[in-house]
Amino acid sequence: MHGLVKPVAAAFAAAMIVATPALAQVQERIPSLNASGEGYVMVAPDIAIVTIGVTTRAEAARAALDQNSAETAKVIAAIRTAGVADRDIGTSGFSVFPVYEDRPPRVDGEGGIAAMPRIVGYQVQNEVRVTVREIGKSGALLDQVVTAGANQISGIAFDVADPQAASDEALKRAIADARRKAELMAEAAGVRIVRVLDISGGGGFPMFARAERAFDAAGAPPVPVMPGETRVQANANIVFEIAE
Repeated sequence: MHGLVKPVAAAFAAAMIVATPALAQVQERIPSLNASGEGYVMVAPDIAIVTIGVTTRAEAARAALDQNSAETAKVIAAIRTAGVADRDIGTSGFSVFPVYEDRPPRVDGEGGIAAMPRIVGYQVQNEVRVTVREIGKSGALLDQVVTAGANQISGIAFDVADPQAASDEALKRAIADARRKAELMAEAAGVRIVRVLDISGGGGFPMFARAERAFDAAGAPPVPVMPGETRVQANANIVFEIAE
């Protein structure tokens, strides 16, 4: 029995001798420096997105619909005349609903509802979403469609044709900022940067403010349209190996 224990003990000791350097290598900590950076670009929109509507009322639903169809056709013709392609014109909403007389429900002697307000007409609403790819023409377009019969402008949004380019540029600047800070810290600490161990980052896309508008044909359209600029920001984090 004692003769068997000795070989096993010797084999275990030999295995530990072999494993110890590898274990020490795994547990060895690489000197590193962590730096974060930010980058941004200012972007001006080159696309305007406008929602234009026509609302009509009549005693009969058919009459309200016919009137709305005629007015909407005029508005779409004005949009096309302004140079907007058919692919950039799309219906975004359509509704027909009754219009009730302006009085509360009649209540009986026991507090129950004796009669509801009666229907006095019908309202039809048709909305189209228009993408204006020449943003400088958006103000003139609003003026033209209101003149043609549009009586509802529910909103103006702005966008860029290539948002990825701005996001990529912001990320490049964030990475450059992180490297600049790392070199500054390394110089101050008396060490040198050897290589990049890890890098991560991300950025957003342009988010322009949306200008809400709603007016009838007697109202003044929002001209001139001022889209302004928006900030696209990105962040980066880099871990560098350092040495003395």
